[in-house]
Amino acid sequence: MEVRTARTEDVDALVTIHQVARRTYYGDLEIPDDTRELRDAYTISIQATDRLVLCVDGAHGPFGFVSLGPPARLVGLYVDPAHWLRGAGGALHDAGVAAWREAGITEGQLEVWDGNDRAKAFYLRRGWQPSGDRRDGPLGRDFVVLGLKVV
Repeated sequence: MEVRTARTEDVDALVTIHQVARRTYYGDLEIPDDTRELRDAYTISIQATDRLVLCVDGAHGPFGFVSLGPPARLVGLYVDPAHWLRGAGGALHDAGVAAWREAGITEGQLEVWDGNDRAKAFYLRRGWQPSGDRRDGPLGRDFVVLGLKVV
């Protein structure tokens, strides 16, 4: 599975992947339409020199991506649910950690919604550990902060 740097023309696909995956793990939670905000955020991230967005392609373009931002933060890792359990998430995660390692980054951080058991298990299997920090999240479940020693 080839992981590549995302391009500006990928932004609409990234927004769709983000929204479809989020609907899957949040279930019935009503989420306002944030298409414009996501489009702006991903455009900025792709163009910024202090951030990195990597994606994997299928027959019809990207179907998963990871967004890394300063300082050593995994901002998001999303795969279209139709492609879950095929290795894309792991490939994206590993490519992101490798990019950190190349840049000399020794510790990474992310937030995961406590109600997303699938994502929590994914990160814990890859060595991420709870930091003890958290912030309020939807449906009475917090976002928990995980840290990773990049070796």
